[in-house]
Amino acid sequence: MRILLGIVAGIVVAVVCVMAIEALGHTLYPPPPGIDLTDPAHVERLMATLPAGAFVAVVAGWFIGALAGASTANLIARRAFAGWIVAGLVICGGVATMLMIPHPAWMWVAGIALPIVAAWPAQRFAAAAREPVRPSPACIAAGAGAGGRSRSPG
Repeated sequence: MRILLGIVAGIVVAVVCVMAIEALGHTLYPPPPGIDLTDPAHVERLMATLPAGAFVAVVAGWFIGALAGASTANLIARRAFAGWIVAGLVICGGVATMLMIPHPAWMWVAGIALPIVAAWPAQRFAAAAREPVRPSPACIAAGAGAGGRSRSPG
């Protein structure tokens, strides 16, 4: 149950991050007036004229969404594969978007590679977060506990 909860929470976090960063990108790089986003021909023309920053915002959303979502999944599930599932779903979302709307070739590479790159530190972060806190030998010698507080005599 904990694994499923971790995966679901990770997906929610990933989607919220992707949407927030893409919304920021749309604010910074709005479509020109007269573009009908429901018309595929207009969307194709728009994609051909967008500045690189607009595409970078999308890719950044995929990366940060995968990083935050995978971290959340790993921390809750206490299993690394939960984060890899979230990263895989971010990849699936990016590929689906790129199949529906034409994107530059470099975005295909980034859209597949960056969520994988993001899942790795998420896995390392979650493993480090699960490690028990142990006082250093210097703290033990000084009489301090794991919290850094000294033990006062009686």
